[in-house]
Amino acid sequence: MTPEVEQGVRQALELKARAGNVDAAKLLFAERAKQVRPVKFDDCANVDELQKRFGEYMGQESLTAAEADAASKAFDRLFKTIVARDKLAKEHAANTSRTSGLMMVPVMNVETWEAEAERSQAALKQHARA
Repeated sequence: MTPEVEQGVRQALELKARAGNVDAAKLLFAERAKQVRPVKFDDCANVDELQKRFGEYMGQESLTAAEADAASKAFDRLFKTIVARDKLAKEHAANTSRTSGLMMVPVMNVETWEAEAERSQAALKQHARA
């Protein structure tokens, strides 16, 4: 059905409903209940942003059951995707640091670092002599 034909059918139903045709009014009501406003959660970068946008969408007035159901399904799908993506990124970073021989060095000032290095060397020498 083309959009023009669909619009014509909708207008005819609206005219019949205004004239008192109960069946036409029921059809229009059922059609409106099925219509869903677009859910735009795909551009959320993290879980916090996704939860915020989902809360804003669900807080809208005149939200139909079909829209709430579609939003819940989209939220669940994207939540799982974001969590899996973050978990994979953490695992990848851990694997990269393990395989590349990187060493995590705590940030401290130079004097403390030198003192810690001397203590570490002395403990290493004592352990080697024992």
